[in-house]
Amino acid sequence: MTINSRNTIEALKYMKALYQESETPEVFTWTPPSNNQAMLAGRVSYVANAISITRQAEREHLPIESKIMVSRALRGPVRRIAAEHVMDCYVIWDFAENQDGAQQFLIDYIDAFHDGFAAGQFYNFPCFPHTVPDLKTEIAKDPRATPPDKYKILGDVLDWATNVGYPGYATAAIDEAFKGWVIPTMFAKVARGDETPENAAKAAEDEYKRIFARWK
Repeated sequence: MTINSRNTIEALKYMKALYQESETPEVFTWTPPSNNQAMLAGRVSYVANAISITRQAEREHLPIESKIMVSRALRGPVRRIAAEHVMDCYVIWDFAENQDGAQQFLIDYIDAFHDGFAAGQFYNFPCFPHTVPDLKTEIAKDPRATPPDKYKILGDVLDWATNVGYPGYATAAIDEAFKGWVIPTMFAKVARGDETPENAAKAAEDEYKRIFARWK
């Protein structure tokens, strides 16, 4: 269990300063569309979000569209790394009546991933790079974007995007902790001044241990 570490405590201190110096209390009532709404209204300068913000601005021909740019995930003191916004996981049930057909469907789906990548307007990057061999070229010249190379910067996204649970795997225990908002709760308590960074990190560690014990 590595969450109760010096780096975590430093991150908590940073987030507290960020909140106190640049944010408002409404961030604690954020909902899924809040990033989009705030950015498109010109009320925030940076959000960590999928490209739905820029795509919405393009689709609705909003004047602010040309002023919103895309960046890599911000680099921390150790590395540049960020969790993927949404991850897909496909399974075939033991009781499925056509398991061979299901397997072939997934194979064909992945082999044809380029079609989905293009139709989805770059929302979904490939798990297998060879399925979209000209990815960097395609995202560097997008007719919908202003400027057309707005998404070019995401050409190396597969180098720094990772799974929830990194450096481990996205296990059932990680899923429970993720859905239980353990990490956001830890940060929120420190940002509000309800808890010290040290105590919040220890509480998160205890909660992770409780969850992981259930899945042993």
